[in-house]
Amino acid sequence: MLNKIKKILPYILIVGFMGFMFGNSTIVAKSKADIEILTERLQHDRNVNIQEWSVYAREKNNTIKTEQEFNQAVEKIGEAFPKAKWTFVKDNNERKAIAVIKNPDSELTESIRLMASLESNEPVSYLIYEVKGHSWDSRYSAFFENVFQTRKKDIFRGNPSIFSCVKGVFNDNIDTVLSTETARLLDLFKAQEIESIKESNFISLSAQTPMFSQTFTNKQLNLQLALRTEGMGGKTTFVVGTPIITFEY
Repeated sequence: MLNKIKKILPYILIVGFMGFMFGNSTIVAKSKADIEILTERLQHDRNVNIQEWSVYAREKNNTIKTEQEFNQAVEKIGEAFPKAKWTFVKDNNERKAIAVIKNPDSELTESIRLMASLESNEPVSYLIYEVKGHSWDSRYSAFFENVFQTRKKDIFRGNPSIFSCVKGVFNDNIDTVLSTETARLLDLFKAQEIESIKESNFISLSAQTPMFSQTFTNKQLNLQLALRTEGMGGKTTFVVGTPIITFEY
């Protein structure tokens, strides 16, 4: 019996090592950004034309209580982006600092916003980093896998919430039925409708899909859709966002 175990032991070790390697590769594999999933799924439908998209990371902060602390926070962020030009806005107890990150080699628009309410009772501030673009290009995937991750580390203290949103139009505008287009989008994201507002020329709904992990509210909603039509022969626009829509619609 002992000799038999000795003979099969090398094979057990090899199988175990292979399992470890494959298991470990699964753990370290890079996951796609939500914006990549959104755009890739939409591009599966040839009837969809993406016109604009946005990703922004947001972090809430309760430690900025004075204008001096606000300026210090801006200065600290500015150290990582020395070429960024800041614009400051004051309105009573409200403070805003906005910077645009200019990159001549990129077609993307990047911005940083720090907004603070310095009221004595409950001071609160929000730090937002946003990336915007027009039609999606597969080259942007590398940006979100590398540059975007570096930006987050340079700008935020913790783990910010990420909001991804895509706006576009349907190409077949003749006799468009909103309910049909809505069902098409839900099917693209394998989503189940949870709640909605439906009118003759406008539909807005919240849904749940296994494609995205970040949720909004205790109902586990993680996908929002909004569609609007201009009527017979007119264009039909849509906005899709996870976990919620951030564009105006």
